[in-house]
Amino acid sequence: MIKFVFSLLVLVGATGALADPFRGQAQSRHSVGADLVLPLGSLPERVCWYQDQKYSLGARIQQGDLWLECGPQNDLESNGPLAWREPAVLQPPGQESSNKTTIRVGQ
Repeated sequence: MIKFVFSLLVLVGATGALADPFRGQAQSRHSVGADLVLPLGSLPERVCWYQDQKYSLGARIQQGDLWLECGPQNDLESNGPLAWREPAVLQPPGQESSNKTTIRVGQ
């Protein structure tokens, strides 16, 4: 009877060790992930589009009698998207400072 109980205890202990072979060792779990790599050309650009051409921040175009300026879509964001807006101060093309160039599009 003692041999039976002893062999039963050995059997139960062996099955427990087989079920969890790392019981006595510290368990470490590693998550596998991938770094997000984007090519430089795929990053969003802050530009205004007009007739399939890109215009940067501050660019002005004349649409008929109306001047439009490329500026932030939302005044509260410094790195948000750009959109065509009416400039805050309108100046006739002849009275602008000498270091600026007027670009007329669509004429």
